[in-house]
Amino acid sequence: MDLVSPELVLVSPPEIAAEARLHVLDPLPGSYVPRVTLSRGGIATFYACCIAGTLGPLVLASLAR
Repeated sequence: MDLVSPELVLVSPPEIAAEARLHVLDPLPGSYVPRVTLSRGGIATFYACCIAGTLGPLVLASLAR
């Protein structure tokens, strides 16, 4: 079987898609484990930026009225 793109498998007839899935290799165990650990300070900074990015324009829009 030739190399088939995942998008093409999604729109292929079921029997061709099933055959293509048989040739997909299983992922290695543990290969999806994140290798980066986040500190509490980093997470707090991320949330603070998200809140400021949401509330900042809202406050500016309400003051511009």
